[in-house]
Amino acid sequence: MHLRYDPDEWRPAQGHSRLRATTGRLKPNSILVWDRQPYRLIEVRNRDEADWPQSYRDAWVEHGMPAPATWSYRPRVVVLRHDDKPQAKPLHLLCPDSTYWYVLPEHYWVCRTCQELPPCTHVHNEAVMDRAAERMEKEMAIMPGVCHGCREPISSRQKSFTFPGPNLIRPDLGDDSAIFHTRNGCAGSMKAYDERWAAAEEGRRRYFYCEGTKTVHHDGTGECTTPDCLATGNLADWVEHKLWIQHHPRSGPEVQGCWCLAAAAA
Repeated sequence: MHLRYDPDEWRPAQGHSRLRATTGRLKPNSILVWDRQPYRLIEVRNRDEADWPQSYRDAWVEHGMPAPATWSYRPRVVVLRHDDKPQAKPLHLLCPDSTYWYVLPEHYWVCRTCQELPPCTHVHNEAVMDRAAERMEKEMAIMPGVCHGCREPISSRQKSFTFPGPNLIRPDLGDDSAIFHTRNGCAGSMKAYDERWAAAEEGRRRYFYCEGTKTVHHDGTGECTTPDCLATGNLADWVEHKLWIQHHPRSGPEVQGCWCLAAAAA
């Protein structure tokens, strides 16, 4: 799986890797970020299986019906109260156990004007606009045959992918001109363009994302629940799936009956 970093996504100025935690690891009385505001955590509750929303039930089945009590995507109820409004009515949120939260220190910053956690909406929007102007300037410098991600020429020996149809970054370059290296350094840009390309025309299907569930067997072979999955040939390593399950001898009991694990134990 190739994770993409979006520089325009809002993040608290005081947030970093040491100040993040999943729902299951949250500690009562922690200060969490919700809707750009500081909220104090009251408690995290389990949701009874009988009350799971249908979307969670469907995902549970697609994951192979693992043990509900330890399933990382099981629904949890997070109870919060605004840190500056101790008498306010608690806020109840339903989210997966694996959801990541930003955790603030006891001494956190607040914008004096907006009363939001920095960067406030005003500052954040200005930064997004500045980056957009910078991107436009760089995009106008793209030449034909150059990777639209890293802006470097693509040689005949390098693997690449060309999107069919009009170029959404540089329309003046003509059809079938949006090309990207198929390598880790360009994967984020390529998949961001893939989303944009699919949204540009109704009914288009993304090249680098599949709605199916991919199962990777213990011997390295794999299969997808979508019959016409595009994760084949040169694209096999680049297509992300909605769900991904790997079979391993230490996997849960729901996959232990698979032929690949029986063969490994023989």
